[in-house]
Amino acid sequence: MSLLRAMTLLAVLLLVAGCGRKPTCPVSSKKPAPAKPAAPLPSADEKALQQLGQNVFTAFVNGDSAKFQSHTVAALAAPELETALRTVRKKESRQFIARLEAIPPDKRNALQLDTLRLSKAFLANPKTAFTNEWRELQVIISELGKTQLQFFQNLTSTNAPLDWAQAGEPSMVISINPQADLILPEARVNIVFSAGGKSYRLQLSNCAKLPGHGWRVAEELRFIDLTAEAATEKDWSTDLPAALNQAKAEGKRVLLQFTGSDWQPDCIALHDRVLTQPVFRDWAAQKLVLVRADFPRHTSPSRALAEANKLLVRKYAVQGFPTLLLLDATGKELHRIEGYTNEGSLVWVGALKKKLNPDDK
Repeated sequence: MSLLRAMTLLAVLLLVAGCGRKPTCPVSSKKPAPAKPAAPLPSADEKALQQLGQNVFTAFVNGDSAKFQSHTVAALAAPELETALRTVRKKESRQFIARLEAIPPDKRNALQLDTLRLSKAFLANPKTAFTNEWRELQVIISELGKTQLQFFQNLTSTNAPLDWAQAGEPSMVISINPQADLILPEARVNIVFSAGGKSYRLQLSNCAKLPGHGWRVAEELRFIDLTAEAATEKDWSTDLPAALNQAKAEGKRVLLQFTGSDWQPDCIALHDRVLTQPVFRDWAAQKLVLVRADFPRHTSPSRALAEANKLLVRKYAVQGFPTLLLLDATGKELHRIEGYTNEGSLVWVGALKKKLNPDDK
């Protein structure tokens, strides 16, 4: 499994076990603390992110791959990148130690004790300790650079979904990660523009502020046809009881999707590469009633919907995102899909067809 799909750049740097190295991001059994309002971006950071978005957009309009790559993490020379990331790791280790030592020794769990030990060992000799991590990071960042370049080439080729020469002046929508104490600051830049009478969003998420190098694109990019996205959203309901009634009346099955739509890499990839594609949408319209239980981080669903989705997680014992359940009209689970391993829409839909009906073509 590709590490690029499973973790963000920040998660690679952490020593603690997290959802980044697993095929799905686990659902916490604890009630999450209320999200803190994001602190306003310092004006210098806001200006820098605005400029980063404008520079990337200009590179796409001009088909200038070198200009685009110059704004990515992968463009940094290896010695400079190693130094920057080692600096981040040192700061993180100090932060871990401060937090964990504030917990009474008899209250620390095994993971906390292990993290404390590893963090102290790292600070005792950071240059040597970082060597193994750096080898892994080099591979990951190199692959990220290749993925980003391929994305750029696909969107600027003669077969691209739009004519960039028609692109109007973009609007930049910037959001900072609400965790204000992150050692490696993260932000998302949404570049919204129109071309040929349609609206699009080029999403840079996440961007990271590396020590000594400023804000850079640090993950895969997304390109969203907002017109098509709006049509796709109409396919999905959030009301399972109503969906079950509809399935009974129409002789269909229900596909219930559990997702972290705006933050979990596999959920985003499944959405972009399968669930929004005509091969899935056309077939699903004939055979399925679609329901989504979403657990976003960048938007806030109504309290009633959030509580209903939590109940569904417990009812169906969902352990991670993405998880999709094929249900009959009574709500009985017939088949479960956990995770997403980058299959194309034809392969993914073909596998689901066989589970729905082995003879279904």
